[in-house]
Amino acid sequence: MASLTPLLANFNANELSLLSSFGDSRSYQADDIIIREGDDNDHLYLVLKGKLEVLQTFDGQSKAVALLEAGDSLGEVSVFDPGPASATVRAASEAEVWLITRDSLDRLHASSPKVAFRLLSRITTCLSKRMRSMNDKLVDLANR
Repeated sequence: MASLTPLLANFNANELSLLSSFGDSRSYQADDIIIREGDDNDHLYLVLKGKLEVLQTFDGQSKAVALLEAGDSLGEVSVFDPGPASATVRAASEAEVWLITRDSLDRLHASSPKVAFRLLSRITTCLSKRMRSMNDKLVDLANR
């Protein structure tokens, strides 16, 4: 698993190999559904190859809200707070993703606490940056 994503930045080859053994790599064809809005989700996903389209339903219509590419991640909240997915994610092209569940993260922690801590710290950093960005957008909208 190449270190394409900010979540995996600064992990050495041995650590990446260890991480990959606790997750699962899956391939998808264009238009395959990876996550369906409303379905239970407890996975963290890393896009290794291809593009994924994120769709949300508004007024009964499905609308694209984001396009994810190699190096992007999704589902960070789901590993901490499993529940219904807030969006549908489908492959916009041939794609490969690596995914890990909360249970697998727990097993990783038991096996290698330092690597698990570093991964969880990176997830927390990514979530914090997204939260700051959303806060800035909300303040901007409120001031219009």
